[in-house]
This record gives sequence, C-alpha cells and structure tokens, in this order.
Amino acid sequence: MESPAQEKQIRLVGRLVGDLFAVDAYYVQNNRLLMTLRYRYQRQQSLKLLEDRLKLAGYEFSLQPDEETVLLNLKPRRRLKIPRINIVLFFVTLISVYFIPVFWLNLDAPTISEAFRETLADLGRGQGIEFTLAMISILLVHEMGHFVASRRRGIITSWPYFLPAPNIIGTFGAVIKSKSPFWNRRDLIEVGSAGPIAGWIVAIFWLAYGLSQSQIVPISSISSPGLYMSLQGESILVKFLAPLFIGNLGPIDSYLFTEAAFAGWVGLLVTAINMLPIGQLDGGHVLYGLAPRKQAMLGWAAMAVLIVLGFQSRLWWVFAAFGLIFKVPHPPTLDDRREPSRTALVMAIVSLIILALSFTPVPFPA
Repeated sequence: MESPAQEKQIRLVGRLVGDLFAVDAYYVQNNRLLMTLRYRYQRQQSLKLLEDRLKLAGYEFSLQPDEETVLLNLKPRRRLKIPRINIVLFFVTLISVYFIPVFWLNLDAPTISEAFRETLADLGRGQGIEFTLAMISILLVHEMGHFVASRRRGIITSWPYFLPAPNIIGTFGAVIKSKSPFWNRRDLIEVGSAGPIAGWIVAIFWLAYGLSQSQIVPISSISSPGLYMSLQGESILVKFLAPLFIGNLGPIDSYLFTEAAFAGWVGLLVTAINMLPIGQLDGGHVLYGLAPRKQAMLGWAAMAVLIVLGFQSRLWWVFAAFGLIFKVPHPPTLDDRREPSRTALVMAIVSLIILALSFTPVPFPA
C-alpha cells in the first residue's frame, strides 16, 4: 500500500510517460518506482523524449528497453539541478547587458577604440549597474514565473536559457523549452500568464523607482545620445506614470530617464510583445486557453496590426516575421474539453489587462 506522498509521485510520473507509453504495471521497491511501459508510437523517438523529460524533471532513473516494452527504474524524489549551459548563458548575458548598452551610448565617439575606452570609463563610474540589475531581475522573474507554474502543473520544462545580444539592451531575453505537452487549457493559461504577470510586477517597480529619479530637460540641452523620451507612441501606463512622477512636459522639453526607468520601460515592452496572441507566445497560450476556436483568427488579426505598425516602427516587422516562422495558430492541448478553472480565468484577464496597459505602438520610430 503506497503512502499519499508516493501516490502523488506515481501520478506525476504517470503523466510524464502517459502520452508516449501505456503503463502495463508498476510497483514500489526500496524507495524506487518500477514501471513496465509499452510503446504507443515510434520506439527511438519515444525513448529519447522520455529520457529528456526525466532528466529535466530532475529524476535519477534508468531505462531497460526491449522490442515491446521498457522497464523504467526511477527514484521518485527529484533533484532540481541547473545545467551548466544555463548557468554559462546567464553570466554571459549578465556581462552583455552590463557592457553593450553603455557601449551603444558611446558610439558617437570618433572611433570604435575611443568608444570602447569611454565605455570602460563610464562603467568604472558605475554606469550600467542599475540597468543590469533591473533588466536581469525582470527577465529572471518572468521566466521563473513560467518555470514554477509548469512544475506546479506537472509540465516539464527546461531552466531558462538567457540570450545575450549585440543590441541596445544587450539581450534577446530568455526562453524556456517545454519537453512535455500541456494537459489542458487550464494549465496552458496558468503557465502562459504566470510569466508576464510576475515580470510585469517587477518592471512596474523599476519603472516607478526610476521615474521618481528622472527629470525634465530642455531639448536644446541634448547634445549626446542618452535615455531621452517623449510620450509620443507610448503605452497607456507610461503616459500616465511619467507626468505623475516627473511632471508635465513643456513644448520644448523631453524626459531624461534613469537606467532603472528605461529598464522598466523595456520590461513593459517585452511583456506586451510576449502577450501578443500569436502561436507559441505567452499571449497565444492564454488566448487559446480562453477561446481555442478564435485564437488563430485573432492571431492573424494581430499579425496584420504588426505589419501596419511596422511603417512607424520596424521592430514590429521583425516580430511579424517571427510569428510566421513559429506559426500563428496554437496547437491543441491533450484535453481541450476541460474548461479553465476560476483561478486560470482571473490570471488570463489580468494578463490581457497588462497587454492593454503596456503595449507601446511606436517603441523605436522608423
């Protein structure tokens, strides 16, 4: 007779293998779970996917396959070990977010070598630290929101892969790879919305803090690249918060954002992009969970809006291209008939409100 804890562990492992194998038998022996599994689909692909899932889930296990069945010998207690590649990418991204944005601001120097020297001098004076802390914390909390929600619902995902980049913020963000299917629309909504909600809260903190330290300067005083902002083409939230924290702009003025304010602004932009109702984006997950029959139609409508907005900011053409590459329609879950829970519906509504408040029509003018 298994204990309640053992029964929970057996159910969790059963979900991980159930879409790939039929469970012929199982039993617990010396704190090990043994399962006899029968192939449902192609043999080698099923074994490889099962091995990837169990490794990502943190299980200690062995597989003994033959022609018809597989014996799975597994220790039910999991160890959440972060792979080395994820750690390396995190620290490389940390360096790129620290160095590259400051380097971009010095590109008006006569030569690249002079820009490099000025960048090192700025970093020595502490420039870039606040932006790095803010940007990394927003990305980390966003991705861990997905990670924790996935583990809670028995969906196996990788640890976050941070992506360094030679752009103005030093990163392409971070991604998580799913190695098991979404069981139903409730899980799809909870996992899809947990990241944007968590990251958005952190972005609001940094934005509010940064705005409280920002100032208004005359446009005539602007002589070098910097974090100068107007409210044209801005999100609803920034248009509301900037005058509240800093004051109203005069006809010849501009906002000079601090690094924290700029990181918060980027955090809102990234959150809104993730919430677009397209394919494998977070918004695609949420919208499919709410209305599976309408997601594809609304996803194509969002693509059309991005193409139109691209004439004002070419950034949107980039994301429209990504939408085409990764497909606009969202794939089904294993059980689309199960209705989302009340908690999932609340999370979906909150994430859609975040999209409405944070969407920036013209983030970087063409």
